[in-house]
Amino acid sequence: MSECFRYVFIKNEKSKDSKDFKDEIFLHGIALYEVIRIVSGKALFLESHLERLNKSASKLEQNIWLNSNQIKEGVAKLIALNDTKEGNIKLVFHIENRNKTFYAYFVKHYYPQKEQYENGVLTLVHPAERPIPNAKVYNHQLRSKTNDIIKDAEIFEVLLLNSMGNITEGSRSNLFLIKNNELHTSLDTSVLEGIIRSKVLEIAKKLNIPIRKHSLPFNHLSDYESAFLTGTSLRILPIRKINSIAYSCSNPLLKKLSNCLQNEIENYLQ
Repeated sequence: MSECFRYVFIKNEKSKDSKDFKDEIFLHGIALYEVIRIVSGKALFLESHLERLNKSASKLEQNIWLNSNQIKEGVAKLIALNDTKEGNIKLVFHIENRNKTFYAYFVKHYYPQKEQYENGVLTLVHPAERPIPNAKVYNHQLRSKTNDIIKDAEIFEVLLLNSMGNITEGSRSNLFLIKNNELHTSLDTSVLEGIIRSKVLEIAKKLNIPIRKHSLPFNHLSDYESAFLTGTSLRILPIRKINSIAYSCSNPLLKKLSNCLQNEIENYLQ
């Protein structure tokens, strides 16, 4: 089944029928991408996504050939053509030899249920790491493997364990841990700097919440009181268990960060 969802996608400047989308094109060359959440017809934190997109390209010594206004116009066009005001849009800059192609299309999304925000989700640790953590590049092998684990184990997310025995991030999310009213997360150099992750760090700084960025050894996970994931679709999502290690989902600091993030989102959309 194609990941291209809804009725129409954009290829360069032309609109195409979704049935003509070819997923296999991303198995070759380089595919720089961003997934952006659409809320009430608006692209949430779009500027931050475009900034990260350019950083990813720079890491790979590539260039994004469309400017911000052209990308914003493409997003607006896609929303209008599909008459859809809620969901996730994927922007892809595909580079193969001298061929450069821009794609924009809706992808199927899953937003956590109220019960999952209240009771947390289950996660498992899997040995894997991204070749270039700071660049958001399509990695078919890793995505396929983690999708299989999520389906077979009936869990919500896979947490990546690097060769040094440290947990870095989720397969499609970032990880935070809480201990003694302090926020712990991986070093910036070890992870993809998620948009919501950055917002959470900004909020914590404003609230004078201590932030500890360091390696997160697997064998120290039981030292923490609470844990949560962040991501475009997730926002702030509590973790109930990492493997067999249980965490509190009612931590006051976790709740405070969630409320402040929601306020940030509402202010942006206004």
